[in-house]
Amino acid sequence: MGVLFQHFPDSEAERDFVRSERADRAPAIRALIIIAIATLGSYIVMNPMHFPRAGVLVYTAAALAFIAILLGLFFVTKTEFYLARRWIDLPLFVAVLLGMIGLTKALIDQAAITGFPSHVMALIQMGILVIFASVAFAGNVFLFFLWAAGVLALFSAWLFSLPVSPIGKVYALTNFTTFLIFALYFNWEIDRRARGVFAANRALVAERRKTEELLYNVLPREVAARLKAGEAVADAFSDLTVTFVDIVAFSSLAQRLSPGHLVTLLNDFFSAADDCADRHGIEKVKTIGDAYLAVAGGMASRGLGGEAALRFARDLIEKVEALAEASGIDLQVRIGIHTGPVVGGVIGSSRLAYDYWGDTMNIASRLQHAAPPGGIAVSEATYFQTRHMQDYEPAQTTLLKGVGETAIHIARL
Repeated sequence: MGVLFQHFPDSEAERDFVRSERADRAPAIRALIIIAIATLGSYIVMNPMHFPRAGVLVYTAAALAFIAILLGLFFVTKTEFYLARRWIDLPLFVAVLLGMIGLTKALIDQAAITGFPSHVMALIQMGILVIFASVAFAGNVFLFFLWAAGVLALFSAWLFSLPVSPIGKVYALTNFTTFLIFALYFNWEIDRRARGVFAANRALVAERRKTEELLYNVLPREVAARLKAGEAVADAFSDLTVTFVDIVAFSSLAQRLSPGHLVTLLNDFFSAADDCADRHGIEKVKTIGDAYLAVAGGMASRGLGGEAALRFARDLIEKVEALAEASGIDLQVRIGIHTGPVVGGVIGSSRLAYDYWGDTMNIASRLQHAAPPGGIAVSEATYFQTRHMQDYEPAQTTLLKGVGETAIHIARL
């Protein structure tokens, strides 16, 4: 931003600032207009007690014309056009200036009654006008300076045409210039502070968005909203499909590869798994060492049940095969899939994550151990959901640790 005529380098930021500042200041402008109209109305009522009839008629006509201009300004500030087009201030306040000149002339004609010399009356009226303008030129310092320079030039030319003593002219011009300088500084300072607040709020909003995006990377949006509302998050799912992926012989790989090489390999594997999960609309829950846990039909899943989980598993096996070929490392995975009831929710107060619990999770993990390298083992519940889209080996009953005898179906890939 510049020093005198401040301006945001980003045109969008400048446009947003102008709109917000004019919207914020519009109620104050309308309040001042109401005060001005009420004041003019009181003079219209009182003048017949002091002015001759001709003077009353001239003043009333000038006051009503000025009120009409002010009412026009009042209603313009309620429009979208006013918020978006700050240049409108200049023609509006040229009209206001003309209205004030007419009113001032009507008062000067009654100088013999009011006791105010013409240059003093003009000084008072123009002083009131520039103070009002310093508030009403919202987000518009440059145009206010331009308008004020025009007012000063007109006042100076009129003042020096009067039959007033030189010292009287100097004092009147000095006083008016002081009014004007104060009004200009007031307008500039309001604009400077408003821009500072706007920039700070804009930065705060940007940081809040970043924080929310980080939060949404960890938690589903619905869950994050519930947590922000202070709600305890706990959900029950009656038919959720769990996919558990594990790297075959990872301990052996860890012994053969350098730590940096191992981390790179894991990163490539997990990145491939994330891409597959996103493609098939299933929800990554977490990584556990070299294992990858995902669910279909959960809080943040687009894919439904076993079909999405199976597509994810087949896709991931192809990705791992490509990764193994590219790296020259014998990399394979085992995948277990089971469908059943699960409880989900968020617990704790730090490092928040939406997690899932229940026997279904344990069974998927055990099924992974029963799968062949580069293969997929599914439970009977998942088999019935996916047999129309996948050929399986004949079922075999296996004793799974912690689960008992379980019918396992191995996918033919």
